[in-house]
Amino acid sequence: MDHAFVDFCDRDANWGPLLFLRPERAERIGVTRTLAAALLLGLPFGLLGTILVTLLTRLMERPAPALVFFPLVLTLLYGVVGRVTVVRAWNQRATRLARWRN
Repeated sequence: MDHAFVDFCDRDANWGPLLFLRPERAERIGVTRTLAAALLLGLPFGLLGTILVTLLTRLMERPAPALVFFPLVLTLLYGVVGRVTVVRAWNQRATRLARWRN
């Protein structure tokens, strides 16, 4: 399964606007890079979610969620899922490549 994540991440198009965050193949993805990616994905999508839910709650005459709820949840979710899947697979490969080069 790790091979599938690494293959996916090796394509520039799959990084989209976050391509500047992709490290070299033998370089590990650290906490800072993971957090930056999670924030850059979680904040805008979370704000969009908040806007949509707020509009829906106004139509239903219900209280709206807090402005930071969806951005915070999505940022945490992206960070955890990214760390468990892509970052783990990438770092395993980076470690193998670093050993192989030495």
